[in-house]
Amino acid sequence: MKQGIIVALAVILLGAQCICLSAATVWADERMIVALQDSPKVELYITSWCPYSKKAVSFFQSRGIPFVSYDIEKDESAARRKSQLDSKSGVPFAIINGQKIHGYSEEDYQSAINPK
Repeated sequence: MKQGIIVALAVILLGAQCICLSAATVWADERMIVALQDSPKVELYITSWCPYSKKAVSFFQSRGIPFVSYDIEKDESAARRKSQLDSKSGVPFAIINGQKIHGYSEEDYQSAINPK
């Protein structure tokens, strides 16, 4: 019983530290083994006027997932990079942990963030 309480407190304390460590998340498995996991690497190619780009930005912000966004209409080098990475036109275009996702799809974003 005491061991369970100690582990629970460790999870809480590590969780509190996780807020400060924006590049890591804390998880515990069924045996209460606590581990730090790096946050996903996320790049978003967007435009300021696109409603789906705004939804993509909101998706990551609301979950506290760090990301880098590039407005392809305001950043010529980002527009060139996007066209090299994605043969399709349009935004949003995301790269999550190396996985390319064209368009806005919460399901695809979740799958890339938490691969099974």
